[in-house]
Amino acid sequence: MSVTFAPEALHVIGHDLELRGIKTFLIRWEADLYVVEGGYQSPPAATPVTLHYTLNDIEQLDHEGRERNDQVPGKDFLSLAQLFWAVGTYVIGKGARLLSVSNHASTEKRPAVNIEYQTVEGERVIEDLAGSAIYELCIRVYKLRGKSSIKNIRYTRFSSLQENSSARR
Repeated sequence: MSVTFAPEALHVIGHDLELRGIKTFLIRWEADLYVVEGGYQSPPAATPVTLHYTLNDIEQLDHEGRERNDQVPGKDFLSLAQLFWAVGTYVIGKGARLLSVSNHASTEKRPAVNIEYQTVEGERVIEDLAGSAIYELCIRVYKLRGKSSIKNIRYTRFSSLQENSSARR
């Protein structure tokens, strides 16, 4: 199964959304690019901003972030960058392909993240994480990052995305 949502790419996108002040998001993979429908207000809010990230855009943002030394993965589990990295790693660890991730179901008092992915068998699964379950996912994935299965995924850079992109042309 191809991997279209690499944890590193999601991490870079999350960091860029934080820099832009985006608080409401829906991220999905479409025709060789990530599409983000976002908004500047906390959910539930309208999403008037649409951003597109090609693989080249992500590599450029990653390079710029590393030059500024502001994208070093840390333990800030409340950041979009860490949340997206954890979600991507979690889904890949299941051997699945992430279709979308959003926080449209969140409220001011109850944060929520909706994850939609497709299993190897082709089944579409939707998981809703709310409140402490989001934080627990980030902690669990962070603790697993040193283990071989996650470690190999974590440091692939964008190679799996580029291979999939070139294979479809």
